[in-house]
Amino acid sequence: MARTTPRVEQEILVLPEGKKSAVPVGSQQWYSWLADEQNSSFFFVNEAGSFTARKERRKRGRWYWIAYRSQGGKLAKTYLGRSEDLTLERLREVTSRLVGHSVNQPNAVLHILRQPVVAPPFLPPPRSLSADRMIERTALLERLDQSLNVKLTLVTAPAGFGKTMLLSKWYERFRQHQGNERAIAWLTLDERDNDPARFWSGIWSALRGGLERANIDVTFPFSSTPQMPLETVLATQVSALRKGFRCVLILDDYHVITHPQIHEDMNVLLTHLPSSIHLLLASRSEPPLVLGKIRFYGELVELRASDLRLTPDETRCFLHTIAGVVLSDEEQDVLEQRLDGWIAGLHVVSLAMRGHEPPGEVLARFTGSQRSLFDYFAEEVFARQPEAVQRFLLSTALLTELTPALCAAMYDDHGPQDSEACARSLLDTIARANLFLVPLDVERQRYRYHALFREFLCEKVRRSQPCLVSSLYRRAADFSEQQGMREEALEYALAAQDSERAKRLLEQMGEEWLWKKGEARRLLAWMQKLPDRSLEEHPHLGILYAWALLLSGSSDLEVVETRLYAIEERHGAAASGTLRGDIAALRARLAAFRKDTSQVIVFSHQALQALPKERALLRADVAFGLSGACRNLDDSYRMLAEAQHLSFALGSLRTALFASRYLAATCVDQGKLTEAEAILQYALHLAGDREQARVPVAGIIHIGLAELCYERNELAAAQRHALLGIELGERCGEIKPLLFGYCLLALISAAQGEIEQGWQQVWQAEKIALMGKVTWLSERMAAIAVHLALLQGDLGKAKWALRQRGIDAEQGIEHAPGDGQENERLMLARVWLAEGKDLAVLHLLDPVGAVTRQRKHQRNVFVVQALQASALFELQKHQQAVQLLSETLNLAGSEGYLRTFLDLGEPLHKLMQRMERAGNAKGYAHQLLDVFGGSLNLPEPRGSLSEREYEVLQLVATGMSNQAIADTLIVAVSTIKVHIRHLCQKLEAQNRIQAVARARERGIL
Repeated sequence: MARTTPRVEQEILVLPEGKKSAVPVGSQQWYSWLADEQNSSFFFVNEAGSFTARKERRKRGRWYWIAYRSQGGKLAKTYLGRSEDLTLERLREVTSRLVGHSVNQPNAVLHILRQPVVAPPFLPPPRSLSADRMIERTALLERLDQSLNVKLTLVTAPAGFGKTMLLSKWYERFRQHQGNERAIAWLTLDERDNDPARFWSGIWSALRGGLERANIDVTFPFSSTPQMPLETVLATQVSALRKGFRCVLILDDYHVITHPQIHEDMNVLLTHLPSSIHLLLASRSEPPLVLGKIRFYGELVELRASDLRLTPDETRCFLHTIAGVVLSDEEQDVLEQRLDGWIAGLHVVSLAMRGHEPPGEVLARFTGSQRSLFDYFAEEVFARQPEAVQRFLLSTALLTELTPALCAAMYDDHGPQDSEACARSLLDTIARANLFLVPLDVERQRYRYHALFREFLCEKVRRSQPCLVSSLYRRAADFSEQQGMREEALEYALAAQDSERAKRLLEQMGEEWLWKKGEARRLLAWMQKLPDRSLEEHPHLGILYAWALLLSGSSDLEVVETRLYAIEERHGAAASGTLRGDIAALRARLAAFRKDTSQVIVFSHQALQALPKERALLRADVAFGLSGACRNLDDSYRMLAEAQHLSFALGSLRTALFASRYLAATCVDQGKLTEAEAILQYALHLAGDREQARVPVAGIIHIGLAELCYERNELAAAQRHALLGIELGERCGEIKPLLFGYCLLALISAAQGEIEQGWQQVWQAEKIALMGKVTWLSERMAAIAVHLALLQGDLGKAKWALRQRGIDAEQGIEHAPGDGQENERLMLARVWLAEGKDLAVLHLLDPVGAVTRQRKHQRNVFVVQALQASALFELQKHQQAVQLLSETLNLAGSEGYLRTFLDLGEPLHKLMQRMERAGNAKGYAHQLLDVFGGSLNLPEPRGSLSEREYEVLQLVATGMSNQAIADTLIVAVSTIKVHIRHLCQKLEAQNRIQAVARARERGIL
């Protein structure tokens, strides 16, 4: 074989004696040799193995190369490709595949099938045909290795200096050598990332992907942030990055970012970036970041154009390997002066030198400025193409993605039967000529132009045929709409400033994107590209825009209200019944956001009367909103179940999932945890949400599951669902999953003993609520604040939280919250119970118990009776207290309610301990008591004492009186007495002196 069959070894084709000299793989001579019909086979060998390649004709008449390898008496073969596909990288890949095939064929095939066909933005782009691999940048790679010791690496150079190529090489090198110790994440940015929400979502998705590829198990709070306050986004991301894992984050093409808010937030990120995270930015220009401080402290490594310039040896090697050209010393000097080490320019020169023109003449016409690059593209690349190719390039310049069918619609010089075949032929011609056309799939059915070349083509069209630009966009929109690709058609229509088509498509798609897909944020982005006049003249579009603003949390309620008034003033007199129904439905939702129950009922009924049956999607959402106005839980259950069933039947995914979540929450309040779980799991199943393919609008269901798991004290599962719900909520642009999610995380953190972290999460929820002008969350946040403060033994902070709701805990029962404020009464009862106002607690809760039983709110019944039992116990009415609590636990035990009782804290714990000593703790009470004991053992550095209790204990140990301690800490004497009472309870002491003695015995003092 060695004497008769050509061999490829050490990247060189060695031909039989008497034919030709050696040919470098990847050179022009290599592809010419492959294309010659007389050459039908060669033998390839490298360090991984070997195979024999044979050229075979397939059914369609084209020639293809097939690789064969024999081992253990079995012959394995695999497809190599066409002659133009046989790069050195391809040969190496097939060798590895065949070697692996011989060992474990099924696994090898599975591995191949799993390979992605399109590179996502979270991975480096595919490396070009062996050209880029011929330039080894060893010194630069080593500098990048060393940069890991600092906070930031900045790679800045003009377009075409090989920034992405260098970082892609280093990415592979890093994963090979350090992948087991440190994760690496990649994000390629584009102009769309100037939306701060999309930008931070992309960063979070890239980090998550990098950590998953490194087999690092970490839960992220979210991946996108459509409507969160950006300071909250940043604080949460930095907090999550401090969890101990080590990671490198690469942001490529940062120069496309122009949004000043993103630059400001990047400065914040750099200021607080943990030492375990290394950030690497690649940009064509110096990013407008504040780098003086980190540069002064040596926390910045910079690679600039002067560092990335090619050396003469690298240039010589590149031209010899790719173009098969060897320059004279004089020509080499001219090239160095013209290129100044510019890699893209060198690639352009190598294309020109593949022809028959002497290298000196090519170099004589080449200069290195950007203007010259345009001229060179125009004169030396574009002008040298056949007229048909030129027309094709200009006709398809504006396309972001090229397919034969779409190109045929743009380039319609032939009849309809021949146009697609002609487009396919031209794409093949351009691809073979390597005219900056990048394949996006292995079948080579989808392409895009190289970014620089596309910029040139677009500029060429605008200069030479400015009137053609709008026409080309319209052709693309026509084709996309005919093919049913309405999203693409809308994008092209907006680019063409074809407002009429864009408005028509938005009217067709609007409700689907709102109610079926639940993506208000994307709908809003499209509508904001329309002229304001269009939204004013078309009432249906104006209503859609107002809905998108409201549901995405992008504007104040007053802004939405103002737009609604404008629609009514302009079209009110001639408003149809449908338009009146649209307006009423939106007013009902505005009223719901303000918690104005009476107005929700009025406007919902108006909407249902005016909206025709054909508007079933909106009618279902109105019915869902109306269910929240019911005072009786049985009525709420019935209406939510109807809304859920109707919405699923209509395919209104958003309404169906929100209805499912609230239906499950109603079941939890009714005392039916098992049914709540079944509802939520069924909703996830119907939505198609699974780990491999998350549905963004399903975030609200994960919040419901988190609440359910929390009630059952399954804290790890609750945290996982809450974080996932927040992440998905960010992706779909819904504000409710974020608000509910952060409130729930606060409770979970407190249950895990991380009370300060719980406060942080409450404040994050508050920031989001303030940004979205959300008022309905204040009651829930106040209840959580009271809970956290009582866990810390800080009555002052608990009373402050009540004052935010207009409740003065120092006032008597006559000033307590009135009718309809049952939850506020429950908060006040907990504070009074901690203060020892036990009789007042009983008077306060009597009307609450009657109302909750009337409304069939079983969970609140549990809370009321547990608090009443605790108060009775403190009043020495032990038998009555035990009997009431036993009845309550018997009702709650069958469904497994835990946190409802655990969150009531020490007062209930004491009562249950008394029940156990008296032999009255049976069945479920025993289970609850076991969990109760563990939940109160908070991991604090001073045993179970809070920080304030420890501070009081230290002052007591000095002999200070209660009044002196109160003066020192600037609190009331009554607060100090409560702290001392808690100290005695926790230290099992009868008085102050014993408490100090016990603290010293246990090493606390």
